[in-house]
Amino acid sequence: MGIRGEKSGREEWMKLDNAAKIYPAITGSELTGVFRISVHLTAPVVLPALMKASEETSKLFPLFSVELCKGFFWYFLEYNGKTPRVLADKGTRCQPFPRTMNGELLYRILVHSNTISVEFFHIITDGGGGIFFLKTLLNNYFRHAAGITEIPFPEVKEGPGPGSSEDLFSRHYGKGMPSPAVLPRAWHLPYRLREIPRFRVTEFEVPAERLAAISREAGSTVTEYLAATMMFVLQEIRTAEGKGSPHIRVQVPFDLRRRYEANTLRNFSLFAMPAIDVRMGHYTFEEVLREVKMTIQMMTDEKRIRQVISRNVSKEKNPLIRIIPLFIKSPVLRIAYNRFGPSQFTSIITNMGRVTPTGPAAALMQAMSVTPPPPHRDIKITAGLITLGINSIITFGSLTGNTGLEKGFVKHLTAAGLPVKIRTNEQYHSHVNL
Repeated sequence: MGIRGEKSGREEWMKLDNAAKIYPAITGSELTGVFRISVHLTAPVVLPALMKASEETSKLFPLFSVELCKGFFWYFLEYNGKTPRVLADKGTRCQPFPRTMNGELLYRILVHSNTISVEFFHIITDGGGGIFFLKTLLNNYFRHAAGITEIPFPEVKEGPGPGSSEDLFSRHYGKGMPSPAVLPRAWHLPYRLREIPRFRVTEFEVPAERLAAISREAGSTVTEYLAATMMFVLQEIRTAEGKGSPHIRVQVPFDLRRRYEANTLRNFSLFAMPAIDVRMGHYTFEEVLREVKMTIQMMTDEKRIRQVISRNVSKEKNPLIRIIPLFIKSPVLRIAYNRFGPSQFTSIITNMGRVTPTGPAAALMQAMSVTPPPPHRDIKITAGLITLGINSIITFGSLTGNTGLEKGFVKHLTAAGLPVKIRTNEQYHSHVNL
């Protein structure tokens, strides 16, 4: 995976994992590849305590104390041992990490009033790794800020375990596997883009137990129910528009760590892509939900997972691709992604699951939220969900001023008996009239 420093015994450099390799080629000032996880506290953040917690936590995560470097054939990560910057949280969320600043880490900690946020460049980790880091940070923070010795997240008290830096995509690669079928182009929202800075965020708070109950009553999980809600609303917008591709698809990421009992903190997730074809006629919500459940069940099957992993890893193992210099490889990857990547799906919705703190610190946390990376300009709108305590926060990230998708989503949830509260913050340009 890399070479070991003779004195430190630590990996001094590391290859990008399979999921990360595309990001240096496609990301920039708008498509940043940066996601955010936030925790909203009951009291203002104690900055000195957070600074101490940041320093202590970063020492447990040398995997993240890396900078992005350019080689002749591929980008790679180089260890520099720095502590992440703790910054005032202002401006647009999920801003890019500067490529020209030597020694710049690929994650940051941000503070605004009673909120602590951590932003990660997807090159170093995914949502599962990000949650692990934030839990560890909070364990240390509450010890310094409130003198709490009973940590809220005992499951991470030992820090990253063995294998935390392993690229598991390569391990589960199978040579000779058939590639998945190439999908016809998906329909995209027809909305106009906002002026720069385009990215705006709107958050909706719903009662977690009621959302879970409604999902169970429908015979589904929360993830399936919300994915079906998004697809159903997209169908309504597509029907009103009356033109474009008949294929509506929603990416639904899923974490592979639990399936493989993996400790890696690097990217290790795939996605299911449920779809409907409006040429078949109008789908009821129940029919959409059935399609979502069937597709997620099928795409999370072991053989399907290995098929997708093998398709992805085989490209980087191709001898012709490996010997192409980076200055040629990057533009080709960027062109290929812009042509074929976003064409496969209409939107994305990701569920980061339920976070369950214990002990006295649990009462000091109101809620958590997750902001997916700013979407490609063809996709325009994506959504993320995370649950802490009694609250589930659904976050929409959008590049357009049109709120039709958000309106339809909220309308469907309220019609199902779920109270929805809009959370707004002028700092993030997220105030909208729904």
